Amino acid sequence: MSVPPDHRPAARDLERALVEIQQLEREIVELEYVRRSDALEGVRDAVRRLGEIGTPQGILVRAAEELGRSSGFGRVLISEVLERTLVPRAVWVDDDRAAAEAALKALAAKPIELEYPLIEDEVARGRRVAIVSVRDARGRAAAALRDAFAWESYVVAALTVHDQTVGLLHADGEPSGRRLDPLDAEIAAMFSEGLAGVFERAVLRETLQLHRSELQAAVQWMSGRLGELASGTPELGAVALAAGASEMVQALTPRERQVLQLLARGQTNLEIAGSLFVREGTVKYHVKNILRKLGATSRADAVARYARASGAVSVR
Repeated sequence: MSVPPDHRPAARDLERALVEIQQLEREIVELEYVRRSDALEGVRDAVRRLGEIGTPQGILVRAAEELGRSSGFGRVLISEVLERTLVPRAVWVDDDRAAAEAALKALAAKPIELEYPLIEDEVARGRRVAIVSVRDARGRAAAALRDAFAWESYVVAALTVHDQTVGLLHADGEPSGRRLDPLDAEIAAMFSEGLAGVFERAVLRETLQLHRSELQAAVQWMSGRLGELASGTPELGAVALAAGASEMVQALTPRERQVLQLLARGQTNLEIAGSLFVREGTVKYHVKNILRKLGATSRADAVARYARASGAVSVR
């Protein structure tokens, strides 16, 4: 069927409009592809840089900034899960260090308990990622986070090691105010997985170094004892006490001395873990070794023995 002459200009205009719409659709698809490609490449680079840091503490401190600078997020929060409590470790706010420090201080003053019906509890238990609308979530969004950031929406992802949630990642699109979309959830999930991996490897390296240090200290102690037995030197009076005290002090690794000093201040294992940026299980491991090396029967006994030993060493 032919188009009447009077209708041909309108038909050509419609055809041009359809061509332009198709061109715009192709450009939108290309822009989304480029955005996704650039974002995921940025995340990979950020994870690689974190892996070069080496220490668990350094990784946690830098993680928020690395994600913020490598993505379209405006604010990022990295928290650790300790006994069902969310402990903030690092906050990054785009080009505003003062705001980041203020938010971190406010969150530290209001620990978030992971319990029903909080969305964070659901994400931690399910080891997943979610985009949260504060208005729709209502009471399920943590009040402390809402107050600290005035969030309207945010993405939250679980940091998982050996099928156990050890932390949470939060991020939003401020200060640009853009709406979060599925790509943001993909970015958060990818970064969380990479962060958990480099953190786990750093903890493993630190544990191996601790074991190596303890083995070296034990060998040195045994060598000294064997030398004394071979020489037949009597251990009497103040000289013997000072020698024994020196051995006790030298048998402790630098990290064990840090833990013991915090024990002397009356801190709990959980508080020590927070001070040293390590897992509570790591602190328990150190305390166990401290008791064994000092021949102590309790934490208080260990502190007392160490105090006497340090005094004896200083007298020498």
